[in-house]
Amino acid sequence: MEFKFYRDLKHSYMVCNCGNDDSNKDARYQLKILESGRVKRLLKCNVRAINQESFLYYDITSMLNIADRYSAKGLNKEQLIKLLSDMKEMMENLSEFLMGEEGIVLDTKNVFINLSSGECCFMYYPYLKEQKSFEEFAEQLLDIVDHDDEGAVDIIYDLCDKAHIKEMLILDILEDILGKNEGVREIKPVIYNKETTNEDYNAYENFDIEEQEDEVVEESRMERSKRVLSGKVQILFFFMFIAVIAGIMYVRMNYILTKEESLLSIGIMLVSGITGAVALIDGIKTMNGHKISKGDKALEDVDAEETYEDYNDYEDENYEAYKAPVRVTSSFSEKNTHENQNDCCDGATIVLTDTDEKAMTLYSTNLDKTIRICLDKLPITIGKMQGCVDSIIPDNSISRMHCRIVKDQNGIALIDLGSTNGSFVNGLKIAAQKKTYIDEGDEVKLGRICFDLR
Repeated sequence: MEFKFYRDLKHSYMVCNCGNDDSNKDARYQLKILESGRVKRLLKCNVRAINQESFLYYDITSMLNIADRYSAKGLNKEQLIKLLSDMKEMMENLSEFLMGEEGIVLDTKNVFINLSSGECCFMYYPYLKEQKSFEEFAEQLLDIVDHDDEGAVDIIYDLCDKAHIKEMLILDILEDILGKNEGVREIKPVIYNKETTNEDYNAYENFDIEEQEDEVVEESRMERSKRVLSGKVQILFFFMFIAVIAGIMYVRMNYILTKEESLLSIGIMLVSGITGAVALIDGIKTMNGHKISKGDKALEDVDAEETYEDYNDYEDENYEAYKAPVRVTSSFSEKNTHENQNDCCDGATIVLTDTDEKAMTLYSTNLDKTIRICLDKLPITIGKMQGCVDSIIPDNSISRMHCRIVKDQNGIALIDLGSTNGSFVNGLKIAAQKKTYIDEGDEVKLGRICFDLR
C-alpha cells in the first residue's frame, strides 16, 4: 500500500489510491462509515475523484505517527497502556458497525497520535489485500518502547508472547494485557526497623511532612465562591449583633429597668459583643483564605536551623583555610619533561571515534538573539509546540511540528513534516516527508529563520 502526504491551508492529509473497484459492496459500506466519522479511534477520511481515479484522504491534522513520535524518547508504561486501550476501544467500535478487522493497518507508521489530546487513531483501509500480522505489529512496538522503563518492557514482552499464539484473537490479547495492569499503584508505608536504611526512613519522614500534612489543593471556582459567601454571612452576623447591642443601649437610655432587667441586658450585650467579634474575625479569615499550617511553620524552622548551621560550617572552613600557610611548589623539571615525552612517543596511536568528533550545530543568522540547535543526539524534532518537539523555536513562521533531523549511514538528513511555510536547504524548498541530506556549510531556512550548519 502506497501513500503520500498532502497539505492545504488548514489540514494535513495522508492520501491513498483506492482504485476503481465499485463492485465491492463491503468496501463501499466501510467507506461510508469512515466518512461519517462514527467509529471512534479511526482516522476520518473522505473520497475524492481526480482524473477518473478515486483517492482516500485521511485527515491527520495535528497528528504524528507513533514511530516518529517515540523514536527519540521511547514509549513508557502509561503511554503503552493508553495505546493498547485505544486499540481495544477501536476494535470494539468496529464490531458495533459490522466492520471486520482485516482492514486495520497494523503498522506503527500508520498509527497516529493526536498531539493535543494524546489519543491514538488507527488507519482503516477497506481495500487492504495483505494485512500485517499482530505479531509483527507487536515487534514494531518493541522497537519503540523505552527499555529503561521496566513496566513497559514487561507489558511489551507479554504482548509479544501472546501474539505468537495463533488461537488467541487480538481483542482477547488486549483484554488480557489491560486486565493485568488495571488499578492504581499503591504507596506502601516504610516501617523503620534494623534492616531499613536511614535514607529510606528520612525519605518517608519528608514524604509525611511535605505531602500528607501540608498538601495543597487548588480550589475550584465553586469552592472559592462558597468560601467568600461564608465569610460574608459571618460578617453579616457581626452587624446583626452590633444592631442588638445598639437596641439594648437605646432601651437602657430611654427606659427605667429593674435590677434583673439591667443585669440581663448587660449579659446580652457582652455575649453579643464577643460573638460578633469572633464572627468578624472568622469572616475576614475565611474570605482571605490565608492560613499557615503547622507543618509549614515547622519546615521553615528546620530550614532556618539548617541554613544557620551550614553558614557556621562554611565560615569555620573559610577561616581555617585562611589561617593555613600557603606552600608554592613546582613539579617542573627537565627529567620529568623528558620522561613525559618518551611516554607519549612510545604509546600507541589513539583512534578517534564518532563521539570524539565535535557535533555540528545550527546557528541562526537573521535574529537578534542567536538560536543554537546542537545535532549531537539525533533524531530530533523541531517546532514550536512545547512538549511534543525536542527543540522549540518560538516564532510564528514555525509550525507546531515543523521538521525532523535524522542520521543514517549516508549522513545527516532534514525531513520537512508538512510545515506551512516550508523548509529550505541552500535556497531550494525541500519536499515534505522526504530526506534531504545536509552537510557542514549548508544554509538551512525554517520558515523565516535562517541557520548556518557548522
